Amino acid sequence: MSEITEKQLVLPALYMMAKSDNGFISTSDLISQLTTVMHPTGIDAQILAKRKDTHFSQKVRNLKSHDTLVKLEYATDYENGFKLTQKGYEYLDLHKEAIDYLLQDEFNYEDVKTAFDDISSSGKNKVLPIKEVISEGRLVTRNVQVRERSTRLRDIAIEHFTSNGVISCHCCGFNFPIFYGLKYGKNCIEIHHVKPIFQYEENTFEQVVENALENLLPVCPNCHRVIHKNHIGSESMSLFINEMKTHTPLNLSQPAR
Repeated sequence: MSEITEKQLVLPALYMMAKSDNGFISTSDLISQLTTVMHPTGIDAQILAKRKDTHFSQKVRNLKSHDTLVKLEYATDYENGFKLTQKGYEYLDLHKEAIDYLLQDEFNYEDVKTAFDDISSSGKNKVLPIKEVISEGRLVTRNVQVRERSTRLRDIAIEHFTSNGVISCHCCGFNFPIFYGLKYGKNCIEIHHVKPIFQYEENTFEQVVENALENLLPVCPNCHRVIHKNHIGSESMSLFINEMKTHTPLNLSQPAR
């Protein structure tokens, strides 16, 4: 695992500025907020020798000391931080939907870094994130075409993972129709994105599907919430699934020993 680069931090830094008052954010707040949403791991999470900074926080500070955002004209130096410029807003707007997708769904840190490389080099209107369709209505996108493709992807994934007319949670094995009956249990399964899935203009939807099916899992809402709450990424998904298959639920009616 290599350290995060300043280039990979540009878009998430602009994103945090846009969410703050008047497009201004202090360097310390930027470090705190990016750490919260990106969950750095590996060398980036390690403390620098004789310093209080991690490798990650130092790279964020370098955006200031190296004038990275100022040279790109995406932000100006402002007090102890940055203020977003009009050019910064315009650049961010090209990719905002993709950034929403990456930073709100708690993907594996290494996958997020790679995705930011792809996004920043893709050019205008190149990236269309295919959203994760979970808990009806939770994720909303402004792009009608993306919503339609999300629904198509969900339908294809359900068909792909259905065996002998049955689709169960890939983690714990729970099956909605068996437990609730077809009347109430139909179409309740959720589809989890193990890795980010994007569609580029040069690729057809059918080409994306082949890659997508390798990075999707049918899960029940309980497992889905546990996955996101515990930041279970692509590198630890297999371990989580194996643990769930061999897990013996606690009997909370019995006194703890």
